[in-house]
Amino acid sequence: MNLLDQRVSEIKSARPSAAHLVELTSLSRYELTPDGRVELLAALEKHLSWLNSHIHEVTYLISLDQPGAQSGGAFEGYGANGAAITSEINDQEREEIAAALRISPNTAQHRIDTATLLVHHLPETTRALADGSISTAHANAIARESAPLIYGGIDKSVIAKIEAKALSSAEFSTPNQIAVAMRKAVAQVQPEELAERFASAREERRVLCYPERDGMATISALLTAPDARLVMRSLELRIREIHAESRTHTADQRRADAFVEFFTKGEESAERADSSQEMSHSGGSANSGGSANSSGSANSSTSKFNEVNNSHITPAEKSSIKRKTSAMTINVIVDLPTLLGLAENPAELSGYGPIPATLARELATSHQWRRFITDPVTGELLDLGRERYQPPQALIEFIAARDRTCRFPGCRRAAELSDIDHAIPWEEGGETNPGNLGALCRRHHRLKTHGGWKIISNPDGSCTWTSPYGKSYSVPARPINEVA
Repeated sequence: MNLLDQRVSEIKSARPSAAHLVELTSLSRYELTPDGRVELLAALEKHLSWLNSHIHEVTYLISLDQPGAQSGGAFEGYGANGAAITSEINDQEREEIAAALRISPNTAQHRIDTATLLVHHLPETTRALADGSISTAHANAIARESAPLIYGGIDKSVIAKIEAKALSSAEFSTPNQIAVAMRKAVAQVQPEELAERFASAREERRVLCYPERDGMATISALLTAPDARLVMRSLELRIREIHAESRTHTADQRRADAFVEFFTKGEESAERADSSQEMSHSGGSANSGGSANSSGSANSSTSKFNEVNNSHITPAEKSSIKRKTSAMTINVIVDLPTLLGLAENPAELSGYGPIPATLARELATSHQWRRFITDPVTGELLDLGRERYQPPQALIEFIAARDRTCRFPGCRRAAELSDIDHAIPWEEGGETNPGNLGALCRRHHRLKTHGGWKIISNPDGSCTWTSPYGKSYSVPARPINEVA
């Protein structure tokens, strides 16, 4: 590290200021080492947060020029009592800001709403933004997800607790991860309202087709989150099967091909399944039909289990069906009182976020969810204690539930769609156990193997990454019962 690199690191570690910003924008960035340029980027981003904290404060003060104004238009939703959030519009100030900044009135109103939430209702978030310890995107996510509670009249102490929890994890989380954690926190405060909103939203499920140019069309589906997860899991499973025969196609192209194949060949598969059922019944088997899943469609996992029981299927085919059935399940985390109907705490759908207790109990009656043994005191997943190079399916499911997503900093790729990686390679003495295994998406798996990135893994799922520049990034464990 040269002297210029060292100076940039000193400024990055200090509190943002006008003098530091002038110095950062005046130095010769071409004389910095590659690591120094990364430090410069982080320092400039920190000062951008500081500048935006000033912009929010000035915007909020302008909004106060209209007596009695109450904003919130950009964050309309539901409050603590389930009632719709309504707001007045800052007409005069909105138009003034829009004209001065050459932006639309709607954009100006959004800025007023965000400034009001941050400066007036979320002072600690505003302070963290001014310190540069969080980015503008983090602050906006906290404001957006807090809005239903703030405008719904929830006690300020509850909001402050959720805000503090979000800020404590912001150092290790992307804005999207903070938003998901905030939604979970809000859902825990308003479990009944979450269930009501889900019941209403579920009635809006639909599939639409829009014609596009050049012989193309767009299909859009609005589904419940569990159903959407199952659809995407089935597509991912299929593109893995056809990967070898379509290496020249992108992942999106293979997914599109699998989507078409899923429906165009579905009738043929259904006829084969019906035939299998008839043969089984004629032989005296007591197999039952599929139960209803969360949207009322046939439970595909149940029919697959029925196929496994048919004696005319070879052992190899049975094994393949079992693997596919496992891949078609989803992970749902719910506490025991809620599962038994004694509480209404929101559950968590892996790769999505909070879902109402009613939906979690529906999923529990089907074969489309996995359950995991947890420590009754800590809530942590228990070690399975099996070691060999190829992890057994139970250990794979354990790792997917523990990690939830790829363990690379900021990556949101679902763990069940990622590779199970040995942090210390097997050929170098690494063991096949929870302490050395973790979920990595294919891209970051390759980055670790061939891109110069190193990882140190811990039994609780936390890990520390070291980049080719020598910079370290910590990824904390993801407790099974975390709020934010």
